[in-house]
Amino acid sequence: GEPIAAAFDYESTIEKEELVLIVDIGGGTSDFSLVRLSPERRNHDNRHDDILATGGVHIGGTDFDKQLSLQGLMPLFGYGSRMKSGAYMPTSHHMNLATWHTINSVYSQKSTLALGSMRYDIEDTGGIDRLFKLIDQRAGHWLAMEVEETKIQLTHADSRHVPLDRIEPGLSVELSRALFESAIDNLLERVRNSVTQLLNDANVRVDQVDTVFFTGGSSGIPALRNSVSAMLPNARHVEGNIFGSIGSGLAIEAAKRYGPMD
Repeated sequence: GEPIAAAFDYESTIEKEELVLIVDIGGGTSDFSLVRLSPERRNHDNRHDDILATGGVHIGGTDFDKQLSLQGLMPLFGYGSRMKSGAYMPTSHHMNLATWHTINSVYSQKSTLALGSMRYDIEDTGGIDRLFKLIDQRAGHWLAMEVEETKIQLTHADSRHVPLDRIEPGLSVELSRALFESAIDNLLERVRNSVTQLLNDANVRVDQVDTVFFTGGSSGIPALRNSVSAMLPNARHVEGNIFGSIGSGLAIEAAKRYGPMD
């Protein structure tokens, strides 16, 4: 696929053989490839043997958004509220609200009736009442866009102030990078485990990886990069996008030479 084509593009800039780990973080999946690059191999027609291993895990940008939403925003809307029984409020409504393609289900009559009957059993109704305001405003997708924008801002800022006046005058929240990193901590652990598995499959030690090549829409998250880089003591970082977009000519050439990668 494209990341592999990008790595072969990068190959034209190197002086000696390198073992490269490609980390491609998309919207829904993280894909990893271990590729052997060198100036000598550049002209070989078939590079199949230079792709040592591929692997991946179903974690991507939308999962990071969901965790940031649940930890950072949903508590304002009753997530984690206590019932009079001492139990926590059921979380399904908040889960749906934190996931782009299930937001509309929160507006359904079934959902609002369930929330309405639950309200009587909640100790402090401030959060759930705010949730009703959000539902009245149909503000779920707007909120999800604020979460995604926050994730993007937190790649270079320590925190982001999110005004929520649309839902309630004067309401706002400060979301920090530290909160985001703690929210995605176990997702990052699963990413690391997947990389470890890939290296084991290829029979390669962590100190043998020369370069880690980050690409994909969510690869800019500092905690993600640091998390993977910390595993690879000798690897230097390369940005997938510094070589510009991959021209269709290169992608076609790659498909011809390396076969479709899916």
